[in-house]
Amino acid sequence: MKLSRYLGVIVWGVALVAAPWRATAAGKFDGSATLLCIPTLVSECRVEGECKRVTPDSVNLPQFFKVDVKSQKVHSEETGRASPFTTVEHFGGNVILQGAQAGRGWTMTISEETGKMSAAISSGGEGWILFGTCVVP
Repeated sequence: MKLSRYLGVIVWGVALVAAPWRATAAGKFDGSATLLCIPTLVSECRVEGECKRVTPDSVNLPQFFKVDVKSQKVHSEETGRASPFTTVEHFGGNVILQGAQAGRGWTMTISEETGKMSAAISSGGEGWILFGTCVVP
C-alpha cells in the first residue's frame, strides 16, 4: 500500500514538473495556432496631445479577441466583429500584423516567446495604444 502511495506521489510530481514544459513547448505564439488575446491596459490619445487611460469596454474593444493568422483576421465571438489584416511579418522574435478597417489603421505586435501583445489603432485625430497578453486556448 505504501509503495503505491509513493508511486502516486512520484507520478503526480513528474506531471507537475512536465506540465510547464509541455505548455511552453505547445505555447509558441508564432501564429501557427489561433491565439486568444486579452487587452489589459488601454490609453486613448487625441490630436491635442491629451492621453488618458481608459477601459477596453469604454472604447468599444471586446474583453477577449482571437487572432487567427491562417485566416488573417482578428475577431471577437463575443461581439461578432472581425477585422482582417493584410500584412504578417515575423521579425525579431515577434509576429507583427497590420490591417485597416472603418477608416482606421492598426498594427499589433505579439512576442513569439511570451505572448505579450501591444497594438496601436489610429484614425484622423485620435488613437489608442493597448497592451495585453495572448494565450493558446
